[in-house]
Amino acid sequence: MAEPEPAAEQLSSPGGAPLTALTWADARTRLADNGDYLLATSGADGRVHMVPVLAVWLEGAVCFVTRRQTRKARDLATNDYCAITVPGHDVDLVVEGTANLVRDAARLQRIADLYPIKYPWWHPFVREGEFHDPADTALSDPQHVFAVAPRVVFAFGKEEGFSATRWRF
Repeated sequence: MAEPEPAAEQLSSPGGAPLTALTWADARTRLADNGDYLLATSGADGRVHMVPVLAVWLEGAVCFVTRRQTRKARDLATNDYCAITVPGHDVDLVVEGTANLVRDAARLQRIADLYPIKYPWWHPFVREGEFHDPADTALSDPQHVFAVAPRVVFAFGKEEGFSATRWRF
């Protein structure tokens, strides 16, 4: 599946700071390669919940795993719109989009295969169409896997003042 190639929109920057020179290809590489992700959700009560997650980039989406009973999973069952931040030394990225529960066993397997490449200490597996933590040898606690395809991505530069770029999908 080909990923969309959005055009960058330059946002106004404070104090005449230069706008982020990052291309979408560069941003996509950073989304795929980074090991640090923060997920922000909000539930029916409107309270924001932000937590770190392990994530991989697959088929144009940030994919992350959570136990089914966690607050983030409950929030996403009520309000599937979320944001994922990806910090960098020179640029921070923010992905906004809808978290879709991944149910396709083949896609779950592709996601599971990416985790040990990025996080060598974690080897999730798929059995009977369910995603499992490696410690779950009894297959008693299948995990939810969500894919967040960007609706909008922001890049905020940190050098020489703040700068910003937006890509819409």
